This record gives sequence, structure tokens and C-alpha cells, in this order.
Amino acid sequence: MATAAAERLREYEIVYVLAPNADNAEAERINAKVTEVVGNFGGKLLKLDNWGRRKLAYPIQKNSRGIFVYAKYIAKAGVVAEIERNLRIADSVMRFQSNLLNPAVESLDVAVDPEDVKFAPVVAAEPEEELSFEQRLGLVPSAHRRQPVEDDVADLEDVDDVPDLNAEPKEEGGAR
Repeated sequence: MATAAAERLREYEIVYVLAPNADNAEAERINAKVTEVVGNFGGKLLKLDNWGRRKLAYPIQKNSRGIFVYAKYIAKAGVVAEIERNLRIADSVMRFQSNLLNPAVESLDVAVDPEDVKFAPVVAAEPEEELSFEQRLGLVPSAHRRQPVEDDVADLEDVDDVPDLNAEPKEEGGAR
């Protein structure tokens, strides 16, 4: 009975954030390590998804962006500690979080679509426009903000239908 409890499989998911300057080879190496650890614990990778380069909620290691990777797998207990140990060692991994989805998966015979475990390549980072202090405060217009066009200003000058709010109200003629 004790061996049956030890052999019980669990379903997990993990999201980890790679440094924005990580190349495709580094991402593939980390994904291969995660897949290897899952296999060593008698499990199977169900889904691997590259969410791409996204803005972080707060700077991590002076980076404002990161490459997010999602993995879903089934394996024996103890796999999470080993995966997190390997991710902690990797220099390009900035953060990670694991979640238990299902504490008791019935069988390892879960159908997996090969397209679900295919990792999309990491695209090269495009250089970001660094805004100056004045541009961030809005004192100086930045390049990505729309500049007013002369026609827009001319349209505003031609408006004659704007009521004068400071004028005295007109009295209407006629007695009641």
C-alpha cells in the first residue's frame, strides 16, 4: 500500500521567467533540463509554451522585461523540488513559480499532442527606446506620442460656435 502512494502521479504547472537577453540556445537548454527531470521522475511533459518577451510588473535584476515560459507536466512527488533546484542554478532564470493542479492523476497514458510540447523559438530582442527623465514626466514630447498637426490647430482657431461662458445671460423680450 505504501508503494502505491509513492507511485501516485500528480499534475503540475510551472511558469519561469528568463532574462530578456537569453538566446534561443539557452532557452532550449533549460527546456531540455526540465523535460529530463520530469522524465527521471517517471513523468511526462503535457504542454510547453513560450509566452514571449513581456513587461515585468517590477524590475528584476535591473530588467524591465523577461521571456515567460509555461510548462505543464505529470510526475511523481518530489519533481518540483528538483526542477526548482535546476532553475535556481541557471543564471538566465530570473523567477519561477510551480503550482499543483491535480494531486491524483490516474494514469500515465495521457494523450499528448506533439504540437503542445514543441517549443517556439525565442526571438531576438529589439532595442528599446530609453526615455529621458523629462520625457517620462511628460515635460518633453517623446517620439512615440502624436504631435499636433498644423491643420488641427487651424481647425481650433476657426471655431466660432463656442459659447462665451463669462457673458451675461441675455434677456428674452416679451412679458408673461
